[in-house]
Amino acid sequence: MILVGLICLRRTRRFAFAGLLFATIASLLITIIPVGALLPITLEARFEKADLNGSEFAGVITLSGSIDPNSCLQRGHVQFLSAPDRIFTMLRMATKYPDKPVIFTGKDGVLNDRGFSEAAVLRDWLDDSNLLRPNMYFETNVRNTYENALNSHDLIYGSWPELAQKPWVLVTSADHMPRAAGVFRQAGWNIIPYPVGSFTSDEIHLASLNVSGAIKSLSRGLREWVGLTAYYRTGRTNEWFPGPKPLGTGN
Repeated sequence: MILVGLICLRRTRRFAFAGLLFATIASLLITIIPVGALLPITLEARFEKADLNGSEFAGVITLSGSIDPNSCLQRGHVQFLSAPDRIFTMLRMATKYPDKPVIFTGKDGVLNDRGFSEAAVLRDWLDDSNLLRPNMYFETNVRNTYENALNSHDLIYGSWPELAQKPWVLVTSADHMPRAAGVFRQAGWNIIPYPVGSFTSDEIHLASLNVSGAIKSLSRGLREWVGLTAYYRTGRTNEWFPGPKPLGTGN
């Protein structure tokens, strides 16, 4: 029994040493070598922001993901997360193009219904702040990008059928735009991608010791790449890594 215990202890020590070595190397890759920045920067560089001056488009679709649901549910506070540029852009679009519908779409990203709808919260917050515009519309019952595309399409066919086949400006974060563009095209949209809120820099620096920033960047990048793969495998998009298309080619 003692001999078996010693053998197990030695194996445990080897496993522990191997685990410690792996964790150390991974930490170095994430914090010193900018592995975490490489994943999102590829996503963010995929689409350039469209020049809307002189462009013909029917309206604007803005995707949710800017408001912290936990802060709303637990404290009743509207707290913006790391993607407030989506809302700022929506406000600017609604003001600049008062004759075009500007739609904000998104409820909650979890499967169970916990009584939170980002679109409804934002609508009430804008109304209370005297920022709500007559051309703003809110789709309050979708949980993910796939439902964003389908439900908003139904909304437009029901409210403005004459605008359904025309180009619509799609506003979301730059790293999320490839997945969003692929899903919206697959759902029959004619979109003009308008990425906002880049989280990475054009220059990648070695030996950065911003551990929390590196981990956050890696997490965002992994989430989008996993999402791209899952959506492609399930047929929600017909491209694994959707990219820009020439103007006048439809979707």
